[in-house]
Amino acid sequence: MTKALIAVGIALALLIGGLGLAVYLTRDEDNLEVDNMLAENLTKAIALAQSDTGGRVVLPSLTAFDWDRVLLVQQDTPVRAISRRIGYPWTGVVGFRTGDEFLFMKGRRVVRFADYRGDGRFAGFARPFAVLPRAHAVLRVRDLVVTPG
Repeated sequence: MTKALIAVGIALALLIGGLGLAVYLTRDEDNLEVDNMLAENLTKAIALAQSDTGGRVVLPSLTAFDWDRVLLVQQDTPVRAISRRIGYPWTGVVGFRTGDEFLFMKGRRVVRFADYRGDGRFAGFARPFAVLPRAHAVLRVRDLVVTPG
């Protein structure tokens, strides 16, 4: 009976050790997850801009973190192109493909990013990338067409 219990204990230890090793080897700590709350707030602000704020969306008023510019990335821009633009491998993760992405940058690093989830379309921006400095990060919305402000 003692030998059986020892064998079961060893098997459990090996199983737990194997699971721990699998988690350790497959982790990806470098991924930057989409800020869902920011994405929802941004989408809502654009949807309501015409009726609530005279057609203006002031991006700094939607954020409570430090950033100096936002990079507006056109929908379906390849990851390789984003990586070239920001100067390091882009590992941003969105659970599903939606619209344009807003990469909020401080210096050379992306500090947060959000995706646009609404029905509007972006016009008048350089494509596939547009840079909006924080001081001029205002969007104009008319009939769900978003343009630089």
